Amino acid sequence: MAWQNKILTSIFGRRLGLQRMTTAESGGSKNEFLVGPDDFRVNCGTESTATNLKPFGVSVNLGTSAGSSAVYTLEPPIPGVRKVISGSTANGPVYIKTAGGETIVSTLGSTHTTVKISTLGGAFELVGMTTAQWLALGLTSGTSSNASGFAATTST
Repeated sequence: MAWQNKILTSIFGRRLGLQRMTTAESGGSKNEFLVGPDDFRVNCGTESTATNLKPFGVSVNLGTSAGSSAVYTLEPPIPGVRKVISGSTANGPVYIKTAGGETIVSTLGSTHTTVKISTLGGAFELVGMTTAQWLALGLTSGTSSNASGFAATTST
């Protein structure tokens, strides 16, 4: 990918680095992985309908103070970056819509611009595939109100 050519190499030391795997360790190709930290810290917080959801980090308890049928706008995806969204059991449903018509593709192949989180307090993870497309992963029962496991609509 083009962004791989833009990596800054300003981090040096023994506590963080790249590990190149052998073909035997990684199943046939020589891949490199970032190693060293116990975990990665991400932005995490409760957000309001007044501001757009950031395209990274964790947004939790959506709908706790916004009342029923709250609509949150999600900023465009950043390729390769993950976003986790969690609804509240207090109010609902909650709708997540894309800011500029970006699409959310479920692992089942359906494409939408709005996702519904029911009153069950559902959660899901998104991964930016391009600047115009999210991939939805790990959908829970709270994000489902139909048999396909992905409750999405094209309007709210």
